[in-house]
Amino acid sequence: MKPAALFLLAACGSSADAPSPVVEPAPTIVEPAPRPEPGVDLAGPIAGTESAPMPRKPAVPFDLAADRAVVKVSVPVPPRGGSVAFTFADERPGWVARIPEAQQLPSVAYGHDRVFVSGGFNSVSFYALDATTGRIEWATTNLEDNGPTAAIVDGEDVLFNTESCTLFSLNAKTGKRNWLRYLGDPTLSQIALVDGLVYSSYPDPEAGGQMLGAFRSKTGAPVWSRSVGAELLATPVISGDSVYVSTIAGMTYRFEHRTGRTRWAKPLRATTAPWIVGDELFVTRRSGAKEQQIVVAVDTGKIVREHRVSAGSYAYDVPSSLESWETVWAFEGSRPVVDRGIHYVAMGNEVIASDAKTGESIWHRRYNTKADARSLGSVALAGSTIVVSSRDGKVFGLDVDTGFTLWSYDIGRKIVAEPIIARGWLYSTTTDGFVIALNVADKSLDGWHMFGGNAAKNGATIAPPTPKPLEGNTTQLDDVSPDALVAKAQPTFETRFKADVEADALDAALARKAAEVRARRSHPVELDPSCLTDVFCRK
Repeated sequence: MKPAALFLLAACGSSADAPSPVVEPAPTIVEPAPRPEPGVDLAGPIAGTESAPMPRKPAVPFDLAADRAVVKVSVPVPPRGGSVAFTFADERPGWVARIPEAQQLPSVAYGHDRVFVSGGFNSVSFYALDATTGRIEWATTNLEDNGPTAAIVDGEDVLFNTESCTLFSLNAKTGKRNWLRYLGDPTLSQIALVDGLVYSSYPDPEAGGQMLGAFRSKTGAPVWSRSVGAELLATPVISGDSVYVSTIAGMTYRFEHRTGRTRWAKPLRATTAPWIVGDELFVTRRSGAKEQQIVVAVDTGKIVREHRVSAGSYAYDVPSSLESWETVWAFEGSRPVVDRGIHYVAMGNEVIASDAKTGESIWHRRYNTKADARSLGSVALAGSTIVVSSRDGKVFGLDVDTGFTLWSYDIGRKIVAEPIIARGWLYSTTTDGFVIALNVADKSLDGWHMFGGNAAKNGATIAPPTPKPLEGNTTQLDDVSPDALVAKAQPTFETRFKADVEADALDAALARKAAEVRARRSHPVELDPSCLTDVFCRK
């Protein structure tokens, strides 16, 4: 048996690893014949030998609540002008502030560890709230015109339009007025800012229609103006050397942002403000009663690709005239966001991530409502999270790569405006005058500090180093417990309108103020160098 075992070992091994024979010489190893080249034994070459990407299967839509249950948040109801802290979901901190006017609110803007918010369309008030407690830091209730829009923060300044006439710049720390400029009635869209120029739409006093103007951000001095025919959808958008606008008449324009030179004007039937990446512009447009995603060449304004059409027919809600000023003032639409080659958009009741070049879907989430209604607001992007809210008061954080739900909460109040994300906090505004803040993650979840992300309205804010605490705001969230936060955020005489004022008396006072403003809003106003408030102003 021993010779047979040695023979089998030699036959199965190679000459390199077979043990040296003791008696018999190693067998001769015959090298195999060379392997034929691919295709030589066929009639012709093999088709498609070069590697090509496999076509992506369309993503299967699945419900937004399918992978993670929505957590109900019990949000307290503070008195008007007050704020209350609370905890939710495993003792995470949150707060709610109640704006006295009780109107639909636009998005907040974040800066200097504060959030800045309008009092609403019929309000002549504007507020700065502590970003970690909701406590009012300063407030103004005597703006010369009503309807402050969603604001932008630029350095030490906070700027906004008012629907009836005027562009304002305030000091973000104190609320003192830097300047105001009367533009005309109405001015319903938001503003955008870059390189010391702020861009705003306003009525053409001579020819009618609407103008787009550029003004010095430090003085309000006019630089240039161009006709755009009709009021804007949401906001101007700045990218590279140009400013872009879409109007309620369906036109989209590109102007050189420093000179106002018109590069092109195209009837794209746009239903949103555009989003620009490199040499391409992404925008949503009408497709009958539905909406469609298209891609436009920045240099020519020509459509280069047509992508997804919405499942539902809901585009009837896109304003096309000034029949309802408040509708135009509040409208945001299905604005897309494009980042690192991925296109994100909420249309109707769906949130979809797709390849920005091909339009192929990567993931697809659907809210459990009918398709023929705008159930979801516009998307926001912070780090690796897509954030979207539903009209009935739910907020979702979705993983950018997979669409899986990272967190979801139900705050129980109707939301229309785009959510804002800063230093781990999510800020939502409601249609009845509440600002609700949830600490949903650590401070790395950051970057979407105002509508559109930044003051140019075209991407995430680059967060500066953590600022030193402002005067009168020396306590930081990390230094206090939730109980201490609750105590700090309780309404006080200074931070709310008097608690013993009856609600109907406050409503009457606000109505009188708005009536006074409307009576004089067609007349120029003189600059008041004093602190812009008749309530209080923190020095």
